[in-house]
Amino acid sequence: MDANTQNIRSAIRKLVPGIGLVITGDIQTEADYNGNVIFDPPSSKPSWSSVQPKIIDAQWDVVRVTRDSKLLKCDWTQLDDVALTAEKVEEWKVYRTALRDITTQSDPYNVTWPTPPA
Repeated sequence: MDANTQNIRSAIRKLVPGIGLVITGDIQTEADYNGNVIFDPPSSKPSWSSVQPKIIDAQWDVVRVTRDSKLLKCDWTQLDDVALTAEKVEEWKVYRTALRDITTQSDPYNVTWPTPPA
């Protein structure tokens, strides 16, 4: 199952908690959604237009998890007793700020990640 299909599953679960659903194939278009997503009961199937904004929200959740992991991996750079020069500490601060600002970008599918200091 591709990432978009996983986001769609997450989006549907947020729209209709506890719903029974089966996804039989990848979903890239409304036709895929209508053909590859089976609901129980069928009448509970949300419209494609109501699912789409939630798909983007789900992708932002993926971006945040990646961002948080990157932040955790460099927490040590901000400790008082870290063995880094003041310049390096500042480089890491700038990098960490860029990570925290990642969600101000416009497209969660095309995130430009900052490069960590060397």
